[in-house]
Amino acid sequence: MSQILKPITATLFMVLMAGGVSAQLIPNPKLSPLDLAAARSEARKAGGDQAELIYATRIDGIEKGKFNTLVVIYARPAKEGKDYYGLIVADSKKYPLSYDQEGRALRSGDRFLRIGLRHQAGQPPLLRLISATSEVGRPGEWQRNLDFQFNGTSFALLAQSVVPLAR
Repeated sequence: MSQILKPITATLFMVLMAGGVSAQLIPNPKLSPLDLAAARSEARKAGGDQAELIYATRIDGIEKGKFNTLVVIYARPAKEGKDYYGLIVADSKKYPLSYDQEGRALRSGDRFLRIGLRHQAGQPPLLRLISATSEVGRPGEWQRNLDFQFNGTSFALLAQSVVPLAR
């Protein structure tokens, strides 16, 4: 009997794991089910039916200590790979994270890795989008950092840098 149950149990486990992975491509175990549902909904509204939720998290991205900021990173199919978009939802308002005029959060061809947040005294926090990129003229993969900061009306791109990708 156990010989029959083992393959069935293993198959059921694989199906359940695949269902969990589809929630976000990069899982965030600290994200509440309500925030995950909100992030899925926002990704679909902003990116359409082909939008894929990549990552979502709740942070204090506007004011230190107020965790009222939901960061939603989603992707849409592009000619080659995926294009990544970002959206901040805070206090019933939506703020795009735009790197370029097409509204992408990352340069076309880059691959999302993670976000970072740095608090500064007397200023809104810096939100950093970190991606992997293959720069023309540079061998191998590099890390692109895009720093955004809330200016009262939007999340403005303040700076960007490219450094060797840590292995």
